[in-house]
Amino acid sequence: MEREPTPRGSGAQPAGDADPGALVGAAVRARRSAAGLSVAELARRAGVSGPFVSQLEGGRSSVSIPVLYRLAAALGCAANDLLPLSGDQRRLTRAGAGPRLRAGADGPAGPAQRPRLLTRTGEGVLLEGYHYVLRPGDAEQEWFAQPGEVFVHVLAGRIAVEFTDGTCTELTAGDSLHHEGAVPHRWLLRGDAPAEVLVVLTADVTRP
Repeated sequence: MEREPTPRGSGAQPAGDADPGALVGAAVRARRSAAGLSVAELARRAGVSGPFVSQLEGGRSSVSIPVLYRLAAALGCAANDLLPLSGDQRRLTRAGAGPRLRAGADGPAGPAQRPRLLTRTGEGVLLEGYHYVLRPGDAEQEWFAQPGEVFVHVLAGRIAVEFTDGTCTELTAGDSLHHEGAVPHRWLLRGDAPAEVLVVLTADVTRP
């Protein structure tokens, strides 16, 4: 698990290419305490280790997007609720800018993909937009599931969207796929050229 040297302070905001996944610890701790959950129980519900939760809450570990969603589900909130508030109601993200989160774990075959988060964050924000670049040699994506909906649009290259129900949809530049997020899924590169993908996620508005 990656370590991050900078702990999250109250009201901290991600800047530049900072990893907001390293800044969620205080929010996780606050919601866990409010729910009356122990570190061990939250870890069990989210499918992670107790030491990882402790390190995350202490600002000593970062979190990948799939784990962020598992923690949010275990705490009964949306992933955006755990990310530091980005500030303005309108957020402008210039080309090449935006904080990055890991799409999984770094592996022996290569580094994890690190998509740019294009949208604002904070409690009550329902939409997340990411810009992915999938390259040959990247670590394979983890299976990923979340409440709500997923919209995938391929800007360049070719990918496959694979689901644990056994289905797989091939997409090339200009193609889009809109699907429910509850079925675990992942994006796989097709061919030897990088692929550029826009992904938009929405929270489940029916959650309590």
